[in-house]
Amino acid sequence: MIRFSRHILISLSLLCTLPAIAEEAIVIRSQTVLNTQDAIKDLQGLLGDIKSFSADFVQETRTGGDVVLQSINGHMNVAKPGKLRWKTEGVYEQLVVSDGKSIWIFDEDLEQVSIKNMNNRLSETPALLLGGDVSVIENDFIVSQKHTESQFVFILLPKDTSQLFDSLELRFNKLSQQKVLQEMIISDASGQFTDIRFTNSANNPKLNADLFTFEIPKGIDVIDGRQGSY
Repeated sequence: MIRFSRHILISLSLLCTLPAIAEEAIVIRSQTVLNTQDAIKDLQGLLGDIKSFSADFVQETRTGGDVVLQSINGHMNVAKPGKLRWKTEGVYEQLVVSDGKSIWIFDEDLEQVSIKNMNNRLSETPALLLGGDVSVIENDFIVSQKHTESQFVFILLPKDTSQLFDSLELRFNKLSQQKVLQEMIISDASGQFTDIRFTNSANNPKLNADLFTFEIPKGIDVIDGRQGSY
């Protein structure tokens, strides 16, 4: 079973950081693009304007041959700093909540909740790109851009080669007033792609603080992996 928490939130691999690369030609999904500081600044500008974000989504996991392995619908809310609520529906119901310090991953079918410390490294928590400190993007990623007539497209390569994903592609609606995020595509070392398409998206909606708190239901198994004071 493919879980959101594996592909988007949590990487168990650490260290092995590559040196920063200021400018070089790289190949992403058979397309040559140029990595420049302009790409970093442009991406920081788009993400820096986002203080909160909400959207419905469809998440598809596909093989390299475009065979769909799993399709999930859901809704997400993000707020700075580091707050997230991600709810999937249907067969694979799962709720992921972060208050900026801890993450709760609630699997209803397993009647289990896992709790972890929030990791603020963007390369290990891509969802933080919408709710984290965008000034440190260049610390974790090599960034390039290949815009189209209708979209701003950014490709991010983790400098830490031990990450569970090889590349992250962000697509923003160039034609909308808010330049909202339309799609996030994650490729991993196995050759699979996780494609998350957002609809009914809104930048900077007013979100209730209760969305980012989690109360553990009675009778649920708890796996608390947090360390330190909390």
